[in-house]
Amino acid sequence: MGKLDTDSFEQFLESIKQAGVVIFNEHDLRERMAEAHNWRFAFTTMLANGHRAGIFFEDKGHRIDEKKIHRAFSKFKLPKSSEAILATTLNSVH
Repeated sequence: MGKLDTDSFEQFLESIKQAGVVIFNEHDLRERMAEAHNWRFAFTTMLANGHRAGIFFEDKGHRIDEKKIHRAFSKFKLPKSSEAILATTLNSVH
């Protein structure tokens, strides 16, 4: 069962990347999500506080497909609050 959960977060990350999200320090993010009991909570925590660990999310080239992001969050059952945090993060330019 753990393998299915791992596959889910891997597929989720690929989905948001295909929607245009660039993940900096993705390796560390993946490690944290793999180690967590609840990868959805780990992802949300990294969205909000990942900058401390060098984990950033960016809309490089303004190519974000918001519909694809919404579908990914819905499909993988992440809370709406996580989607809102990502939107805020992507909209805040460095």
